[in-house]
Amino acid sequence: MKISLNLNQNDYSTPEATREKAIERDVEGCKKNDWEAKSRLIQTFMPLLTSLAKKRTQETAILNRFIEAGKEGLTDAAKHFHSSSNTKFQLFALNYIEQAMNRVNRPGFFSRIFGRT
Repeated sequence: MKISLNLNQNDYSTPEATREKAIERDVEGCKKNDWEAKSRLIQTFMPLLTSLAKKRTQETAILNRFIEAGKEGLTDAAKHFHSSSNTKFQLFALNYIEQAMNRVNRPGFFSRIFGRT
Protein backbone atom coordinates (compact mmCIF):
# COMPACT_ATOMS: atom_id res chain seq x y z
CA MET A 1 0.00 0.00 0.00
CA LYS A 2 1.40 3.38 -1.03
CA ILE A 3 0.85 6.41 1.14
CA SER A 4 1.57 9.71 -0.54
CA LEU A 5 3.41 12.31 1.43
CA ASN A 6 2.57 15.93 0.85
CA LEU A 7 6.00 17.47 1.31
CA ASN A 8 5.09 20.81 -0.22
CA GLN A 9 3.90 23.46 2.19
CA ASN A 10 1.52 25.04 -0.30
CA ASP A 11 -1.61 23.54 -1.76
CA TYR A 12 -0.64 24.13 -5.40
CA SER A 13 0.72 20.62 -5.99
CA THR A 14 -2.83 19.27 -6.32
CA PRO A 15 -4.82 18.94 -9.58
CA GLU A 16 -5.57 21.91 -11.81
CA ALA A 17 -9.03 22.77 -10.46
CA THR A 18 -7.81 22.97 -6.89
CA ARG A 19 -4.82 25.00 -8.03
CA GLU A 20 -7.11 27.49 -9.76
CA LYS A 21 -9.22 27.88 -6.63
CA ALA A 22 -6.10 28.43 -4.53
CA ILE A 23 -4.88 31.12 -6.95
CA GLU A 24 -8.29 32.82 -6.84
CA ARG A 25 -8.19 32.76 -3.04
CA ASP A 26 -4.71 34.30 -3.03
CA VAL A 27 -5.75 36.98 -5.52
CA GLU A 28 -8.64 37.95 -3.27
CA GLY A 29 -6.22 37.98 -0.34
CA CYS A 30 -3.91 40.32 -2.24
CA LYS A 31 -6.75 42.75 -2.72
CA LYS A 32 -7.12 42.81 1.08
CA ASN A 33 -3.35 43.32 1.54
CA ASP A 34 -2.81 39.86 3.02
CA TRP A 35 0.97 39.34 3.05
CA GLU A 36 0.73 35.56 3.21
CA ALA A 37 -1.52 35.50 0.14
CA LYS A 38 0.92 37.75 -1.71
CA SER A 39 3.88 35.55 -0.86
CA ARG A 40 2.00 32.39 -1.91
CA LEU A 41 1.01 34.02 -5.19
CA ILE A 42 4.58 35.14 -5.87
CA GLN A 43 5.88 31.69 -4.96
CA THR A 44 3.42 30.13 -7.40
CA PHE A 45 4.43 32.41 -10.26
CA MET A 46 8.17 32.46 -9.52
CA PRO A 47 9.02 29.96 -12.31
CA LEU A 48 7.22 32.19 -14.83
CA LEU A 49 8.90 35.33 -13.51
CA THR A 50 12.32 33.71 -13.64
CA SER A 51 11.74 32.40 -17.15
CA LEU A 52 10.62 35.79 -18.46
CA ALA A 53 13.58 37.50 -16.79
CA LYS A 54 16.10 35.01 -18.21
CA LYS A 55 14.78 35.72 -21.71
CA ARG A 56 15.77 39.35 -21.23
CA THR A 57 19.24 38.99 -19.68
CA GLN A 58 21.76 36.59 -18.19
CA GLU A 59 23.42 39.05 -15.79
CA THR A 60 22.49 38.28 -12.20
CA ALA A 61 22.03 41.85 -10.98
CA ILE A 62 19.81 42.83 -13.88
CA LEU A 63 18.00 39.49 -13.67
CA ASN A 64 17.05 40.25 -10.08
CA ARG A 65 15.71 43.66 -11.12
CA PHE A 66 13.53 42.02 -13.76
CA ILE A 67 12.21 39.49 -11.24
CA GLU A 68 11.42 42.22 -8.70
CA ALA A 69 9.62 44.22 -11.38
CA GLY A 70 7.68 41.09 -12.32
CA LYS A 71 6.62 40.66 -8.68
CA GLU A 72 5.32 44.22 -8.64
CA GLY A 73 3.45 43.61 -11.89
CA LEU A 74 1.95 40.41 -10.46
CA THR A 75 0.63 42.11 -7.33
CA ASP A 76 -0.66 44.99 -9.44
CA ALA A 77 -2.51 42.49 -11.64
CA ALA A 78 -4.01 40.88 -8.54
CA LYS A 79 -5.39 44.25 -7.45
CA HIS A 80 -7.00 44.89 -10.86
CA PHE A 81 -8.32 41.39 -11.55
CA HIS A 82 -12.09 40.82 -11.45
CA SER A 83 -13.07 37.24 -10.74
CA SER A 84 -16.37 37.76 -12.57
CA SER A 85 -14.55 37.88 -15.91
CA ASN A 86 -14.12 34.66 -17.86
CA THR A 87 -10.36 35.04 -18.27
CA LYS A 88 -7.87 33.10 -16.20
CA PHE A 89 -5.71 35.08 -13.83
CA GLN A 90 -2.54 33.69 -15.40
CA LEU A 91 -3.38 35.22 -18.77
CA PHE A 92 -4.53 38.47 -17.20
CA ALA A 93 -1.38 38.82 -15.09
CA LEU A 94 1.00 38.12 -17.96
CA ASN A 95 0.35 41.53 -19.50
CA TYR A 96 1.02 43.35 -16.20
CA ILE A 97 4.19 41.32 -15.61
CA GLU A 98 5.52 42.04 -19.12
CA GLN A 99 4.78 45.76 -18.82
CA ALA A 100 6.53 45.97 -15.46
CA MET A 101 9.58 44.16 -16.80
CA ASN A 102 9.70 46.38 -19.88
CA ARG A 103 9.91 49.47 -17.65
CA VAL A 104 13.13 48.25 -15.97
CA ASN A 105 15.58 49.36 -18.67
CA ARG A 106 13.70 52.49 -19.67
CA PRO A 107 15.65 55.63 -18.76
CA GLY A 108 14.23 57.93 -16.12
CA PHE A 109 12.60 61.30 -16.56
CA PHE A 110 15.73 63.42 -16.07
CA SER A 111 17.82 61.14 -18.26
CA ARG A 112 15.39 61.65 -21.11
CA ILE A 113 15.39 65.44 -20.62
CA PHE A 114 19.17 65.86 -20.38
CA GLY A 115 20.04 63.27 -23.00
CA ARG A 116 21.65 60.61 -20.83
CA THR A 117 20.76 57.04 -21.63
